[in-house]
Amino acid sequence: MDWSPFVVCPPEERAPSARGMGGPDGLGDRLRTAAFAERQAFAAFMWAAENIPDASNELRDVWRRIGLEEKKHLDMLLGRMKELSVEVAARPVSDRLWRGLSSCVTVAEFSALMREAEARGQAAEETFRRALADRDPVTAAIFGSIADDEAEHLALADRLSVHRAP
Repeated sequence: MDWSPFVVCPPEERAPSARGMGGPDGLGDRLRTAAFAERQAFAAFMWAAENIPDASNELRDVWRRIGLEEKKHLDMLLGRMKELSVEVAARPVSDRLWRGLSSCVTVAEFSALMREAEARGQAAEETFRRALADRDPVTAAIFGSIADDEAEHLALADRLSVHRAP
């Protein structure tokens, strides 16, 4: 998988921990990590729509739609990184999410793993929205918008019950 412009660490290594939120490097780390999570989610939804054999056509369509929303999130984050002069390739990121999702073979397996990732992402984005509200309202609004979309994705997963094993 070509992840450029991101630099991905080897599978056996962990990505460096994010630096403190008090400075621009810490904000950049969070933007980079969030952007790469969105990139992986986009790729995973599109992959699942084509490769998970027990998915219905309706579910494949939903996954493609959500994948395009993840791409929109990626573009928003990359745009903000550019505005803030945050270099995408400055620090490595982990593709562990993609590796896990792309190894799924059933709807239940993929949906459960993706639901867990969406919930983690939504919680982090809500935290960033609150933490940045006064200091950087533009970035806070971006994280807030993404968190709201992730909440819709989770509600959709619950409604379709695709995250539950049969």
